[in-house]
Amino acid sequence: MERIQIYKVKKVNVRFFMWFSLFFVIFGLVDLINAFINGFSTKFPGGDWLSVIYILQGITFALMGYQQMKRGKYFIECNEKEFKYLIPKSKSLKCVFIADIEELKMDGIDIRFQAKETEYHIRLEHIEWKELNRVKELIGDLSLRLS
Repeated sequence: MERIQIYKVKKVNVRFFMWFSLFFVIFGLVDLINAFINGFSTKFPGGDWLSVIYILQGITFALMGYQQMKRGKYFIECNEKEFKYLIPKSKSLKCVFIADIEELKMDGIDIRFQAKETEYHIRLEHIEWKELNRVKELIGDLSLRLS
């Protein structure tokens, strides 16, 4: 059984984004509360708007960390009996039995296969070159097994 992660996600990056988002949101909230206690200055530039910017920056870091975590779940997997994949455009895990696959071909970053009256199309966008080569080898081995 071979499982290929489509996107490589470094957990260090996710942790960085999440910790800095927490830091900036807390710092911004403390600064904003302090500004409201001492009288919020609405003068721009200057004033107390920097605390709002810190909060927005923290939210941005959190969204970037969430996006990285979400990208880490996409994969292509093949074992002796079935071909499974989860790609960004599909909402759920797709599982196709290898015995049901009638035709399989890969063209660049597009994988197309026909299985029992259903045509499947996988487009591997923004995949690293090394992982794309592993997918090509996997599809090549699978097509050899089919013929």
